[in-house]
Amino acid sequence: MKYLLLFLFIVYLPLIGMYIYQRSNKKFEDFKWGTKNRIGVWLAIVLALIVVSAKHVFPSFVQAINVGWDSYRGTNGEFAYCFSWLVALILLIFPHMVKRDNWPSNPSPMEYHDRYKCDCYWYGGLIFSIIPIHNTLILLN
Repeated sequence: MKYLLLFLFIVYLPLIGMYIYQRSNKKFEDFKWGTKNRIGVWLAIVLALIVVSAKHVFPSFVQAINVGWDSYRGTNGEFAYCFSWLVALILLIFPHMVKRDNWPSNPSPMEYHDRYKCDCYWYGGLIFSIIPIHNTLILLN
């Protein structure tokens, strides 16, 4: 049961909170979901399906997370694993919200027009997602 709670509280509830924040914030009302954002959403859905079906399909995954393991950072590798998924999915699904921190207070017309172009953040998330995907494949075997 620990593996479900870890993914729920560390990965999915923050993502849902970010989605709600984005939907209710006037600064993001002009944002349109693109193909890149949908790729991140589908990756999150695939991860959720793996986590939900893991007890019956991938018992080694459940055992590794429930018992815990030592990662390269020491003990509690399952927490670092879930946080790496969270960071990767935030960069893949909500790169415009990460870029929001770098918006100037008084943007020029060109900066205002380009505020949702977040290709660098998305590709950074894609590169960073290699680590949790690799760890997931190791845990599934």
